[in-house]
This record gives sequence, structure tokens and C-alpha cells, in this order.
Amino acid sequence: MLSAIVTSVVFTGGVGNVFAQETLANAKPKTEQMQHHKQDTKYSKKVMEAIRVALGEGAKSTQKDSAINKLPKTEVMDYYLVSFGKKLKGNEIRRAVEEVFSIDLNTVSKKDYGSKLTVYSNDIMESLRVSLKEAPTSKLKDEQIMSMTKNEVMDRYIKERDYALSGAASRLLINSIYGVNLQGISNLEYMQIAIHSKGQWIIKSDKDLFMLKSSLDDVDVSISTTSYFKEVTGSDQLPASLKNQFLDMGFTYIEETNLLYYKEPTGKSIPDQFKGQVIGLLAKTVASQYQK
Repeated sequence: MLSAIVTSVVFTGGVGNVFAQETLANAKPKTEQMQHHKQDTKYSKKVMEAIRVALGEGAKSTQKDSAINKLPKTEVMDYYLVSFGKKLKGNEIRRAVEEVFSIDLNTVSKKDYGSKLTVYSNDIMESLRVSLKEAPTSKLKDEQIMSMTKNEVMDRYIKERDYALSGAASRLLINSIYGVNLQGISNLEYMQIAIHSKGQWIIKSDKDLFMLKSSLDDVDVSISTTSYFKEVTGSDQLPASLKNQFLDMGFTYIEETNLLYYKEPTGKSIPDQFKGQVIGLLAKTVASQYQK
């Protein structure tokens, strides 16, 4: 659920850019940058070298590493995808997602984690029907399509598009198939909210204040504070005002474990609109009360 939460317009702006104050254009050579060790870079050696080359630097140059470390993850992904050439296959895009976001889409596909859908979007369904030699509007093989692994759906769609998807289009496709909103995750990177979804950590840092965990099928979600929240505030209790707002939304407070819990009454995956309200409320609380 939670990786898809940020479909809300709350995050269509530049939340992820707030901390990227040093732009690539203004990045200046510094002696200390030239002496950077591996652990000083945010991404793997493979990713860093590809991005440096994409930015017109030598693969081993560290002059722009500080600026690269501050780029939104979506931009890093786009630069990294350049290294694969003009035509991008599904496995290459999934590799980029794992390298940049540390999200394993192959596991999500293999274990069939994420939203349970009865049908994909019209765009995807039409492309998959054509890939199966059916008319775009034919529904004869829809059951076969919905029984495919997420990876196969992605690969067939990309092939029908002649392997010409942009980074942005790839991210939209991933959200539609896997329920993983990479744009939203990128925007939330510095919001101090840990997110566990699809059986893995989507966002996590030592400075996170709140933690959201969703079930593998996105039907239920829990919200709790972190050890860092207690370090900052002196208490591990959820703020009363925040707790009350979530209770009004249908959450239940479990006192024994000090967490808020919600389960979608229909038994289906939690709707995107509700997800947006949840993450929006948490992000607003962090920004207004803890990031002044």
C-alpha cells in the first residue's frame, strides 16, 4: 500500500528537492571531493560512474559527487538509465530501480506482493492483448493476462512499445503494475517517515520519526513512532492530535503496542485516495512540528 500512497497531489511538488540546495550547475571542484572514499557516495560504484559519465564527467571523477548525492532519486534513475542505451528492457529498468531505490521488483513479482487487481489500466490491457495476438478491445485472454507475473506484464508492455519508454513512463508503468510509486518515494526521501511495504523497506533512515507498515496485499496498515521519535521528544507515544485525526479516519488504536491500525472493510487493497490522506497527514505533521 504505502509505496503507492503518494499518488496524492500533496507530493506532486518538490518535497524531495528541499534538501538538494547544491545543484549540478553550481557544483564546484573541492579538494575534499577529490578525496572522497566509497562510503561517502550515496549509491554503488556502478551507479556513480554511470551518472558521472552522463553528466559529462570522467567515470572516476568525484567533482560532482556531492551534488549527485543530493539529487532526487528519480533524477538519479533517469541518469543511470542512460547507461543502458536508447532501448530499455524490463530487466534493465528493474535493475535500475534496485540500484537506486533498493527496491527489489523481482521479489514483488515472484511472490505476487502488492495490490490485488482484477484488471490493469486500459493502456496496459490493450498492449498485453496485442502481445497475445488479440485485438486491443478483445477480452478473450484477459484471464491469462491477469494470471501472468508482474514481470511478464511489464516485459510484454515494454516490448509492444519497442523498448522506448522514458524514465518517467517507466515509473508510471511500475506504479500501475507493481503498486510501487517511485515518484512518491523519491519525494518522501527526507520526510522522516519509514515505510515498509511489499515485504521490504521502501524508505528507512536513522532519523525517521514515524513508521508505516502495510500487509503484503495492501489490505491493512499500521502506524507507530520510532526510537528516534522518543530520542527527540522524550516519549514514544503518538501525538494526541495526530492520533485523534487517524481515529476519525477509521483507525483503531492498540494501546498494548502503541500503534494505530486500519484494515480496509471491503477486504480489497486500500484505495489510493485514502492512502494519500494517510501519508499527507503524517508528512504535514512532520513538516509543521519537527522540521521547523
